[in-house]
Amino acid sequence: MKATTVLLLILSLAISGCGRKDNYKDIDTDKIKPWKPKAEALSRYGNHSPYRVHGKVYQVNNNPAGYTETGKASWYGKKFHGRQTSNQEVYDMYKLTAAHKTLPLPSYVEVTNLKNNKKVVVRVNDRGPFIGDRIIDLSYAAAKALDYINDGIADVHIRVVNSPKDLVKNPIKQGLTYLQLGAYSDKNAAYNLAKKTSELLGIETFVTILSTHNGALHRVRIGPIDSENKVNSLLNKIMASGIPDAKVITE
Repeated sequence: MKATTVLLLILSLAISGCGRKDNYKDIDTDKIKPWKPKAEALSRYGNHSPYRVHGKVYQVNNNPAGYTETGKASWYGKKFHGRQTSNQEVYDMYKLTAAHKTLPLPSYVEVTNLKNNKKVVVRVNDRGPFIGDRIIDLSYAAAKALDYINDGIADVHIRVVNSPKDLVKNPIKQGLTYLQLGAYSDKNAAYNLAKKTSELLGIETFVTILSTHNGALHRVRIGPIDSENKVNSLLNKIMASGIPDAKVITE
């Protein structure tokens, strides 16, 4: 995911669900051609995992079949119309599309407005929204179909109805997630860091050895870690302890 795309998504948070519908083309959502969900190819862009926004780490869901979620939906429109989405398509606010933080791109999702029970199927081709408790960011057309343009925010239930064929034909097992504190050719440096981390944080830290053409590489790691919340919590503790180079590794 390009940094510029992430920046555009972050900027959209300031206006998503807060903009007026003035000067928007009046559309009849009943006449918008609905999607016929199908298993498309996994997008080349936008599915990098894990990725980080605002210091928080996100893991793309490689097993989305049956995925459901309930929470708040926002919408984004004119400011981003014609710009690239996270999977390098062109955002069209008059199509039924959406942004989600962890579903694979593209995915088809049924969204239900819990206030009026209106439903719409959207094609997820973007990342976001990265704010508060919002779980999905819909296009202007999709938000209009669910009748919450003026409200800006809606309580919704989402359900995946189709995901990329790459995942359907060859399900990708989610890798194990670790925090890697550093990688050294000097084994003493690696073991000293592992000992320091264990003593400072009371967290079991180990060293794995990877053979390379330049010799052995000693990787200092914590894990595996089974939740995003734990990853973020540990990262904060590690960085506060003066270990700046920690990064998330999934394999």
